[in-house]
Amino acid sequence: MNNAHGALCWAPENINMGKPHAASHHAAGDYDIYLLAQSWSAHFCCQHADKCHTVPWAFSANHLSLHGLWPGFTMPRSGGETFPENCSTKAKLVQEAMPRDYIDLAPSYTTWNATKHQAEVGGLAKHEWLKHGTCSGLSPDGYFAEALRAFSLLPGDRGTPELIKANVGGSVSAAALRSSYAKRVAIKADRGCNLSEVTACFSKLPDGRIDAQVDCPDHVMRGRDSPNCSTIRINQLGQCMLDAKKKR
Repeated sequence: MNNAHGALCWAPENINMGKPHAASHHAAGDYDIYLLAQSWSAHFCCQHADKCHTVPWAFSANHLSLHGLWPGFTMPRSGGETFPENCSTKAKLVQEAMPRDYIDLAPSYTTWNATKHQAEVGGLAKHEWLKHGTCSGLSPDGYFAEALRAFSLLPGDRGTPELIKANVGGSVSAAALRSSYAKRVAIKADRGCNLSEVTACFSKLPDGRIDAQVDCPDHVMRGRDSPNCSTIRINQLGQCMLDAKKKR
């Protein structure tokens, strides 16, 4: 594949790239729904400053960014399983450039190579591929491309509703934010009702690509939604540090 386009490659199973993942009883392609988890970087950076990849002028400072695209089950399987993980597949992630859009939409997935002037596969990308991407039935380049396509199917500017963009540093009605989406999404916030993540759900095409957005199943809402927050605070990057100073 052409590196100039930031493509990912896949290699035969006998090429060892990255750490091996634990054996799994799940078969690649055996799922019926996708979850797209998007993080609010300002909140993540407050909680994990050492892992923060966002700066004030970055796209991710005022847009939702990719946490992960996860194959899942609409209805829990035996034993309560809600998603497959660590599936056996011949496709292996090769350390090469990430798609250009990942610099904006998924900064935690990339490591910038100043010599080659390209975004390379980072630690989170490797983790997400091994745990979730291997179960998609797609090649690595196909899997990461589908995450970007999922963003394009959501409202607003590259997957971020205008209501969020227009209220960074302020608050929005949780009901209004939910109504920005065509289908039911899980909106996760902390105890102070500060936005943390938004999870949208999609049906799956027979070839493993995402299809239309669907209502997130009840088990997703139970695990990833904050129903008690009537108002959601949209923190700006660094706001937690300002709040901490005010409390002193």
